[in-house]
Amino acid sequence: MKNLTKSLPVKITAFILAVIMAMVTAVCVIGAVLMAEQSMYTTPKKVYLSLLYERIAYDDIGYILTAVEYDNKSHIEELYSDSNIYTLKITDNKGDEVWSFKNTAKAEDVFEIDFTYYAEFNEYEVKIAVYSDPIIDDSYMLANNIINLLYAMLYWIYAVGIFAFISTVALTIFLLCSSGYRREQNEVTAGWGTKMPFDIVTGVAAAFVACVLNFFFGGNYYLTEITHIIPLLAIAGVTTVSVFLGWLMSFALRIKLGKWWKNTVIYRVLAFVWRIARFAGRNLVVFFRNIPLVWKAVLVVAGVSFAGLVLMINTWCDYGSLMFLWFCSSLVLGFAVLYCAIAFKKLRQSGEALAEGDLGYQVNTSKLIGDFKMHGESLNSIAKGMTIAVEERMKSERMKTELITNVSHDIKTPLTSIINYTDLICKEKCDNEKISEYSEVLSRQSERLKRLIEDLVEASKASTGNLEVNLAPCEVNILLTQASGEYEERLKSRNLELVINQPSTPVIIMADGRRLWRVVDNLMNNICKYAQSATRVYLTLEKTADEAVITFKNVSNSPLNISADELMERFVRGDSSRNTEGNGLGLSIAKSLTQLQNGNMEIFIDGDLFKVILRFPIIK
Repeated sequence: MKNLTKSLPVKITAFILAVIMAMVTAVCVIGAVLMAEQSMYTTPKKVYLSLLYERIAYDDIGYILTAVEYDNKSHIEELYSDSNIYTLKITDNKGDEVWSFKNTAKAEDVFEIDFTYYAEFNEYEVKIAVYSDPIIDDSYMLANNIINLLYAMLYWIYAVGIFAFISTVALTIFLLCSSGYRREQNEVTAGWGTKMPFDIVTGVAAAFVACVLNFFFGGNYYLTEITHIIPLLAIAGVTTVSVFLGWLMSFALRIKLGKWWKNTVIYRVLAFVWRIARFAGRNLVVFFRNIPLVWKAVLVVAGVSFAGLVLMINTWCDYGSLMFLWFCSSLVLGFAVLYCAIAFKKLRQSGEALAEGDLGYQVNTSKLIGDFKMHGESLNSIAKGMTIAVEERMKSERMKTELITNVSHDIKTPLTSIINYTDLICKEKCDNEKISEYSEVLSRQSERLKRLIEDLVEASKASTGNLEVNLAPCEVNILLTQASGEYEERLKSRNLELVINQPSTPVIIMADGRRLWRVVDNLMNNICKYAQSATRVYLTLEKTADEAVITFKNVSNSPLNISADELMERFVRGDSSRNTEGNGLGLSIAKSLTQLQNGNMEIFIDGDLFKVILRFPIIK
């Protein structure tokens, strides 16, 4: 589909087909309406054809009577001998024959028509017979062909119209979707037409269509023959549909490019006026806002009084007008006083709510203005600041609670194992072979408990800044090489491929080598635990102008439905099921140790991609 939207021949073909289908749809709609208005669904074809023949014959009779009046019968007979009229007889109101005619061609079946023709000074009785199956190419044959076509399409016109309409919609949608795409480019590209303001393009298109319609149907041509009308209608329709479809494609392209309304003359004029009005209004607001509240009140009262004085001068001695003026001024002042009272009430309620400890109470400042609104926003800011402080305090308390809960949970298992296996060792004889197995379990669980306690102590010291740090020049390249060697076997056991990228020149920073190794060790240990097997692990060292940037990247084994900030908190683990070893302190300890060495640690999560970036100032 994308290749089709980029193909120019396909788009040209679709454009031509869309125009054709739109014209077919219009013809079907107009034809269906006209056939319904002309009662063709209830009138037999023969009757309707007879009526149409009568209209054509009516015009012919007028021409014939004019020729007879000027004694030009030979010309008339010669002219109508080559027509679809079989017999024709015209008599006046006295019964005298004015003119008669009979065609030499033999007629098997004819339409017989009788009607009265009213001339300027007389009326005539006309009897005419026309071939049912016209043999001469004239108005009767054309009428016969049109009626046969219309009656043949009497019901098919709906199916054709629906098909043409659906095709028009589908082709139009395709053209709108393909607008702006080119074969050599993958993105929407602005064309030369998009540089013109859209309202000018719209005006030009509308003016062009109006000129086309006026040229064909503006009164310059006296159109009576259907053979003249149909081509002109087709030309005008194709032109109008083509221009409208082109306008739609231009509009679709502008929408794809975004903010199409900015490329209009109206928007530019309104934007210019708005900038001027905003500049003037802003300066007035700043001026009025910087005036003290008392002087603002003085200015408002003075303005109202001045306006009242001017009106009083203009309505002097008109007591009715003076009374109306007094009523209006009293109404304005009353509303002003009432507004101030309501505003003060809102502010007082907010202050009382804050005093009572309702930090969730907010002043509705949408209907306040001036200093009242500023004071209300200040009260809302105070409430918001106090709410944040309380939430932080509550968060700290929750962390303490979670600390106790998680530590209890993690210590319970090794302690239980130690107690149980110690009891079993005591019950077994010394020569029992199971003693060695129990001893291994006991040693492993004891070691786990020891690491947990060490991590707890180290996390506490690191977060409070009580950990001793000895900064010295440290070459990061050697540290990463050491990490690669240390974790080579463990990574292979997890089917992980370690990819190291580092510059050939040494990168030296000021750090505590022991503490920095603990940071790297925690991060690599985290990768070994939680990385997706059969994937690559990237360890990258980059040197910028001022920093050494160390990046650890891996794909997580399980979905990371947690934010980076939460993941760096203590006792928070990406493995929420707690099926793997760990206590949720590794990343928190790594971050604290990094900050103690004047570095910065950032975590980024993008889907299942887990990335840690360490930044340290380099020694120049």
